[in-house]
Amino acid sequence: MDTERILCNENQAARLLEMTCDTLLLLKNDGTCIDMIVKTENNPYINDQFTLLGKNLFEVFPKETLRDFKPAVESVVKTGEISNANYDLPAPDKMYYFKCIIQKYDDDHILCQYRDITVRSQMKKRLQMANERLIEASRAARMGYWSYNTSTRILRYTGYVGILFDTSEEISIPLEKYLEQVFPEDRERLQKLLENNQIGHEVFEFRVIKDKIYFLRLKIVNIHHAEEGHQIIEGYIQNIDDIISSWNELRMITLAINNSNDSVFAIKIDGSLIFANQLCRELNEIPEDVDITHYKAYELLDNFSDKAAWENFIHELRAHDDILQYVCNHSFPKHNVISSECVSYVIQNEYGEHIIWNHCRDISKQIRYENELRKAKDKAEESDQLKSAFISNMSHEIRTPLNAIVGFSAVMSDIDNREERKKFQDIIESNNKRLLTLINEVLDLSKIESGKFELVLTPVNISELCNEIVITHQLNAEGVSLKLDLPDEDFCFTTDKNRLTQVLSNLITNAIKFTPHGTITVGYRLRTALVEFFVEDNGIGIAKDKLDTIFDRFVKLNDFAPGTGLGLSICKSIIERLGGDISVASEQGEGSLFSFRLPLVMLAYDEEGTVNIS
Repeated sequence: MDTERILCNENQAARLLEMTCDTLLLLKNDGTCIDMIVKTENNPYINDQFTLLGKNLFEVFPKETLRDFKPAVESVVKTGEISNANYDLPAPDKMYYFKCIIQKYDDDHILCQYRDITVRSQMKKRLQMANERLIEASRAARMGYWSYNTSTRILRYTGYVGILFDTSEEISIPLEKYLEQVFPEDRERLQKLLENNQIGHEVFEFRVIKDKIYFLRLKIVNIHHAEEGHQIIEGYIQNIDDIISSWNELRMITLAINNSNDSVFAIKIDGSLIFANQLCRELNEIPEDVDITHYKAYELLDNFSDKAAWENFIHELRAHDDILQYVCNHSFPKHNVISSECVSYVIQNEYGEHIIWNHCRDISKQIRYENELRKAKDKAEESDQLKSAFISNMSHEIRTPLNAIVGFSAVMSDIDNREERKKFQDIIESNNKRLLTLINEVLDLSKIESGKFELVLTPVNISELCNEIVITHQLNAEGVSLKLDLPDEDFCFTTDKNRLTQVLSNLITNAIKFTPHGTITVGYRLRTALVEFFVEDNGIGIAKDKLDTIFDRFVKLNDFAPGTGLGLSICKSIIERLGGDISVASEQGEGSLFSFRLPLVMLAYDEEGTVNIS
């Protein structure tokens, strides 16, 4: 086939026209379409149904299109100059776009070469919108884009990092000059990263210096190999100074909360845990590796026993306008916590969620102190009552022997019978001893309370002492047998003989008083580093509810029995002053066993309260 000048051959014109991709419209000068060839995609105006034939385009096309299209047609008709422009063609289903070349055909007609560019225009608009979004995202994220030429060592930058460069226009700067603004410890690492130019998922964070130190994040995303052999490395850079500052603040706050003396935790309204500080985890035994966000509060926190308890807590919180102060008496025995003072309040986060924050402060020391104060108050009130009873009892206890002494002394002067006078003399002597004992107990109590209780330490043969005491008391023990239970060998140790005698005598006297008939056994045993004394009887015994208070002051087992209720309390003070302890075991109706233990190496106190080993 002869291909020479085919496009100019009139015989090939029809075939060439058929192969073109543009739609042709032949219009009268007034805009009426008289002929058309449709090669483009159908739309409501231009389609292969030839709906435009015989119609005036100025009456069919939308106003938005005619705003630019009609003046263009009129200009071609008037001047004969070709018009080439793009137009919008809005339709009910979507927006169409077309390119139209308008030229004069003859004096009465014009030819329009119509090309549908809808797809291209839409793609262009999408690209333009995506670019605008990218710019806005970069501005919001404070990001920029850079490229580095390994041959020229020039760094090109454009973007919105906003630290070293205050413009968004492209800037070129030698790498060496840029490195001068990088923090000294980060320069070598940044330079090696650009020289090795390896694309990776890792990001590189470094610092630059301006008016202060700023933090930046850099990543390589692409590498181009130029024809000259050098490389163009591309990547992004981001200003993360605000992120680092916020993270540091958050880390500081988290560190402070984790080291707080309060148990702190945060929960969603549905009970989902979102935060628990270190103390909260320790109290509730939640391991550090447990992700608490997968659990409800009543599944991990001991003070919410079940879902019902949680729902009741929410109800109370809402009823108190989303802030609740209360005392939680749930105990944590392993941590010696018996009570906590709590405050719970609701705040709304940036997502509109209601978050319940809880602060629980351990007030166990305060509660224990209050309990001790209450006990001390009760004890003081009880002591005051006992002192009142003691004074009343003392009045009776003093009058009784005094009346006997005065009365029988007066009677003795009128009695000549020797035996009868001896009987009255014994009564007077007995009451003298009773009165002396009473006065001694009051004086001892006064010394103990004033802190002037003195000890005289000397070597004491315990066996001989016990034997002397038993012989002395046997004379006054009517109907009762006193027995000694001593080791085979005598034993000596340093103590206060008079005070030891006072304690044993008091215990034996009490045993005689409450043992109508039977046996009282007195003795001692050597133990490791101490000696244990005991006085055991088979008398009336002591009720169990009296055992805890029997060594307290002004306590009497029998209000009708003679005595001040001070004897055992004074014994306890003496034993403790000697470095030992005293105890009692008893069954009512079977008898009692009083025992006390003294160290073989005595700890004594000097006048200034210091301890000396004797």
